[in-house]
Amino acid sequence: MLASILLLFKFIVDIFKRLVKDQYYRSLGFVLVLILIAGTLFYWLAQGRSFVQALSFSVATMAMNSPYGIDWGPTNISGVIFHLIYMFLSVGIFLLFVLETGKTMVKTYEEFQRKMDERKAVKNAKKKINKTN
Repeated sequence: MLASILLLFKFIVDIFKRLVKDQYYRSLGFVLVLILIAGTLFYWLAQGRSFVQALSFSVATMAMNSPYGIDWGPTNISGVIFHLIYMFLSVGIFLLFVLETGKTMVKTYEEFQRKMDERKAVKNAKKKINKTN
C-alpha cells in the first residue's frame, strides 16, 4: 500500500519535472490549455452557456466524451462549425499529451520497480550473510 502511494507521488513529480525540462511536452501542454481556454470562452460567450457548462463541454469534447445531444452543445451554425474544428484540434492534441504522459509514467514505474528490486536484493544478501555467520 505504501509503495503504491509513493509511486503515485513519484508519477506526479516526474510529470511536473518533464513539463519543466522537456520543451516538446511543455509545448503540448501549453497548446492543450490554450485550446481548452478557446473552447470554453466560445461556448461561454458566443453560445450563451454558463462558464461551468462551457468548461465541462470543452473538457468532455477534448476527452472524446462530448455530451453533444444535451442542451449544452452548439446552438447555431457558427457554433457547429467551431465545434467541428475544436473537436479535430483538441482531440488530437489531447491524445498526444496523454500518450506522452503515459510514456513518462511507464518510465517512472520501470525506475521505481528497478529500485525496489535492488533494495530486495540487498536485503536478501544481508539476510544470507547473517545466516552464514
